[in-house]
Amino acid sequence: MKTLPSCLALFSAFVVATAHAAAPDLATSASALIRSQAHGQINWETWNPDMLRRAQKANKPVYVFIGSWLNELSRATCQQSFANADCVAYFNQHFTCVIVDREEHPEVAACARLYLQTVKQTDGWPAHLWLTPELQPYEGAGYLPPSEEWGRTGFPMVARQASDAWTSDPRACRGHAAEAVTTMSVRDTETLPTLSPAALTEKLAQAAAAWRASFDTANGGFGTVPKSPEPELLRFLLHGSSADREAALASLRALLNGAVHDPLDGGFFSRSTDAAWRIPYLQKTLSDQARLTLAYLDAAQTLNDPAFARAARGALDYALSRLALPDGGFAAAEDATSAEFTGYYVWTAAEIDAVLGPDAAAFKSAYGVEPAGNVSADEDLSGAYRGKNILFRSTAPGNAAAEAKLAAAANRLRTVRDQRPALARDDRATAGAHGLMLAALARAAAQLNEPAYLAAAARTFATVQTQLLVSADGDVRRLRGSSAPAAPADYAALALGCREFSKAAKNADAAALADRLLARAGNRYFDAALGGYFAAPTPLPIGLFVRAPATGDPLAAESLALMAGAPPEQAAAMTKSLSALLTEGVPTAGDVLLALQR
Repeated sequence: MKTLPSCLALFSAFVVATAHAAAPDLATSASALIRSQAHGQINWETWNPDMLRRAQKANKPVYVFIGSWLNELSRATCQQSFANADCVAYFNQHFTCVIVDREEHPEVAACARLYLQTVKQTDGWPAHLWLTPELQPYEGAGYLPPSEEWGRTGFPMVARQASDAWTSDPRACRGHAAEAVTTMSVRDTETLPTLSPAALTEKLAQAAAAWRASFDTANGGFGTVPKSPEPELLRFLLHGSSADREAALASLRALLNGAVHDPLDGGFFSRSTDAAWRIPYLQKTLSDQARLTLAYLDAAQTLNDPAFARAARGALDYALSRLALPDGGFAAAEDATSAEFTGYYVWTAAEIDAVLGPDAAAFKSAYGVEPAGNVSADEDLSGAYRGKNILFRSTAPGNAAAEAKLAAAANRLRTVRDQRPALARDDRATAGAHGLMLAALARAAAQLNEPAYLAAAARTFATVQTQLLVSADGDVRRLRGSSAPAAPADYAALALGCREFSKAAKNADAAALADRLLARAGNRYFDAALGGYFAAPTPLPIGLFVRAPATGDPLAAESLALMAGAPPEQAAAMTKSLSALLTEGVPTAGDVLLALQR
C-alpha cells in the first residue's frame, strides 16, 4: 500500500504531466527569458491586454514573475523553483501565472520595484508579485530561495501564504492592495530650487570629492566589491580638477590592464568581483561596450596615449564581431556565468604552452599566467578556477616588436577559444542599447577617422529606422520583434545616438529623428513638475496599478535626454530635478554628474 507522501508525489507528477501546454507565444517571444520557459510545466501567460482581461474575469489571484535573462538569480529561480513538480502543481491550481521580462516591459518592472521599495521595504531582482483579480498588488517579494533550507523564507512558503490569504479573506487582500496603491501614488510636491551656474559648479565639485574619497589608490576604481567600471563617472572626472582627472586616468588604465578587459577579443566584462579587477563577472553586454568606448575616447582626447584609443577600438571590434547580427541589429550580451561555461575564459599553463609553443613563455609572463593557476583559494571559494588562469596584463608594454608578437599570440589563443562550446547569448538588445552603440560607433568614426565604424554606424541607424521605429511620429518598440513599447531611456539613448551619427555622417535625417524621439518621449512620458519621466503614459495601460517614475538601466532617461539635447523647457526641469540629487559627501550617480556637467 502506498504511503500518503508517495500518493501526493504521484498526484503532483500527474498534474505536471497533464498540465496544458504553455501559451503558444512563449516559444516565439522576443524575450530570451520567456523563451527559456516555453517547454516548462507552469501554465505561463505573457503580459498583454487580452491576457490581463481574461485574468480579471478568472476571479483568482494573479502571480507575476518579473525577471531578466541577464540576471543570475532570475535564471536560478527558473531552473530551481519553476522546475519543482510540487511548485508547478500548486501554482497551476491556485494562480493565473504571468511571466514578464523586465528587459521587454520596463514599465511593469518599474511598478513592481516601486511596490517592493515603498510597501515591502526591499529591492532587487527578480521580483514576485501577487495581484488581486483587479490587478492590484497585495503581496510581493524580491528574490526567494527555492526552500527554507537556505536560511530564509522560501518561495513555496511565500506563495502558500499569498494563496491562503486570498482564500481566507479576499476582502482584506483587496484592502491591502488599495492601501498599497494609495501609498505609492503619493508624490513629493516640494518645489525644487534652481541653482545658479556657480552653485551647480560647486555642487559638482563636492560630488567629485565624494567619489575621490572612495577611490582605490592601489587598484583604481571606486568603492568596494563588486566593482563596476563606472564609465560615466570616469568621463565626468576627466573634465574636472587635476586630482579628478588623475583618478579617472588611473582607473581607466587599471580596467584596461585588469581581467575585466578581455585581452583576446578586446571586450569588457560588466564588473569585477574582487578589488584588483582580477576576477570578472563573466558577462559582456552591448551597452557596456558602448559606454566604455565613449569613456576611452574621452580619455584619448584628454591625454595623447594611444592605449586609450586601442581600448576603444577593442570594445567596438568585440561588439561588431561577437554581438552584431546578420539583420543589422545587435545581441544584448554574451554570458558565461552558468556553471557549464566556467572554463570558457580560463586557461591552464599547459594549454597555453600547447597552443603557443616557443612564444608561450613571453605571453605567460605578460598576462599573469602561473603554473598552478593565478586565482587564489581565498577568491575562489567554489574551486571553479583551481589550476586555471584568468588573463590580465601583468607587465608594462614593451617595444613595438614585442607587442606585435603578444598580439599575434592572443589571436592564436582566441582562435582556439572560439572552438569551445558557444556561450549563451541574449540575441535581442534593447532600443536603448542600440542607441548607445550608435553613439559610440559614430563618435569613434569621427575621432579615430575610421570609415569601418562609420559604415557600421550607418547600418545601425538603418536598423533603428526599419526595426525599432514604428511610426513617423517617433514611436519606438523596446525590442526587435516585440510589440512592447520602448521606455523613456530608449528614446533618449536613441536620440543621443542619432545626434552623434548626424555629426559624424553629416546626416540631417538623423538629427531630425533625434528631435522627434525626444519630442515623443516628452509627450508620452515627461512630467514637468517632477522634472523627469514616468515609466508609462496616461491613461495607464491595463495591468499597471500605479504610474511609477522611470527607472534607467543602466542610465537614467533624464541624464541621456540632457546629453542628447532635450528641448529647453524640459532640459531646465531635468537639470533642476537632477541637481536636487547632489548631496554633499554622497557619491551621486556618474551619469547624473556627466549630464549636469555638459
